[in-house]
Amino acid sequence: MTATAIGVGIGLILGTLLIFWIRRTKKKLQEEKFQASRKVREDALKEALANNLDPAADPASASPYRPYKVNYSTGENQENGEKLPLLQIVEKNKLSEKKYIFRASETVTLGIQFGSACVLNRMESGESWCELFFQKTSYCVRVLGEHPVSVKRKKHTAIIDKLGIRLKSGDIIQIQETAFQVFYVKG
Repeated sequence: MTATAIGVGIGLILGTLLIFWIRRTKKKLQEEKFQASRKVREDALKEALANNLDPAADPASASPYRPYKVNYSTGENQENGEKLPLLQIVEKNKLSEKKYIFRASETVTLGIQFGSACVLNRMESGESWCELFFQKTSYCVRVLGEHPVSVKRKKHTAIIDKLGIRLKSGDIIQIQETAFQVFYVKG
């Protein structure tokens, strides 16, 4: 063997070792960055969970991940002492349960959007089946089309027509396989 062949062999070995060392160092740096970001997320979560929702705290200065307290008040006709109840709707289907809160001044539309029953935000975004509205002292429901919508109160079931019926707290509106349970929230 000549000296150049030995030099080339040693160069290849040193080059290979250098490549392995660089890869290992790079991998170690990536792992350290990942662990650091994980620690920051965990610390932020612990801080948010430990937060006692101090009402004196300024919500504008809080981090975007800080939970905050939401107070729902009826606020309707406060000057003459009349407080109208809020409407809470609990949407239950096979996969999920969602809760909504509405004021008496708002009309709520239920219908079909993307193949499933839901609370519709805009009229053009889905097919409207019925609407809930406040009249005098209670909420009412009426159908908007030809689709069958029923209300279940305890053991009794009624089919809703275009004139509508009054709802009591705890009634269940059934649209296809989705149930919308209605509750009055008094302020």
